[in-house]
Amino acid sequence: MTNDTNKNIIKYKTPVRLIILSGVILLLVIYFTEFAGIISNIYGVIFPLLLGAAMAYVINILVCAYERIVFPKSKAKVINQSRRGICILFAIVTIILILAFFLYILIPQINLTVHLLTAGFPQMYNNLLVWANEHQNQLPILQEKLQELNMDGATVLKKAMSLIGNWAWGTVSIVGTVFGKVLNFILAFIFAIYVLFGKDALGRQFRKLLRRTMRTERREKLYAALHTANVTFTNYIVGQVKEAVILGVLCTIGMLIFGFPYATVIGPFIGLTALIPLLGGYIGALVGVLLIVMVDPFQALLFIIFILILQQIEGNLIYPKVVGDSIGLPGLWVFAAITIGGGLMGIAGVLLGVPVAATIYKLLSQAVNNPPTIKIE
Repeated sequence: MTNDTNKNIIKYKTPVRLIILSGVILLLVIYFTEFAGIISNIYGVIFPLLLGAAMAYVINILVCAYERIVFPKSKAKVINQSRRGICILFAIVTIILILAFFLYILIPQINLTVHLLTAGFPQMYNNLLVWANEHQNQLPILQEKLQELNMDGATVLKKAMSLIGNWAWGTVSIVGTVFGKVLNFILAFIFAIYVLFGKDALGRQFRKLLRRTMRTERREKLYAALHTANVTFTNYIVGQVKEAVILGVLCTIGMLIFGFPYATVIGPFIGLTALIPLLGGYIGALVGVLLIVMVDPFQALLFIIFILILQQIEGNLIYPKVVGDSIGLPGLWVFAAITIGGGLMGIAGVLLGVPVAATIYKLLSQAVNNPPTIKIE
């Protein structure tokens, strides 16, 4: 009798849930604008916490590495109590030193790059006008458009700088924007420190909450999904950083060997942009081409060939060794993840789109292939 009653209750609950879900979806569709505004306001409020959680996750990768090094088997109570704080301090100092090293190299190089581009643009623009005049019979449309501009390279550059200045100092208060960003960063960093110190307690509370609210089977599936996401994100972050450093070093050394100009400018810049998956290296290479073409167009052509060969070596030999198959996402879906992520969240979406898509891809593959779940208690 009890089994029949339970079956009747289940049969009754299923259509009720469907009706409620359909009603909620209908309300979201009807009041989509209002709902989107509420979500946007909530996101703005909790953004420092989300950023802090992301920072804590990245820092925790180094913290776990240091915890395996700093007295991992010590039985001394004082050491065990202070080990977490020491490892967090080591991790933060390591990140600060890495950032300081890159900024020490890149900031002067970026200033030099901007100076070279602004100094060489007028001459390059005027050369383009001369070339267009010489080939006006073959390119009448281009000639007509350039004549309509009626400006030399210096005038175009001044106009562009004027537009940038009006945008920066006009309707938008850059000081207020920067202050808001800095404040969010400080709040996020403080929250990240709290999360790192309390991660064990948070883990216990999270598992206790799940034991009280979820059945064992669903809980194990959630643990398996979180484990897959953690492995994918960790391998992706570590792999991208290693790949960027290796690509930047190889590009710099190769440019010095072949005698390309601005090797110490272009190489580190390509390494930095390589943090952007799939397209980052080519974005950095485009800046390199613009710099070299002002010195020697033929060397710029050779540089393009050099970058294409380097990208093939990096993609087929270095990347599989450094990152391996941990991401496991086909190139088509990598491109789709970057496009969708960039459209939704800008640069953050570009950086996070690939590991998120890789996690979903792995979970779907596991669901199709029915692998055993990972039980974490």
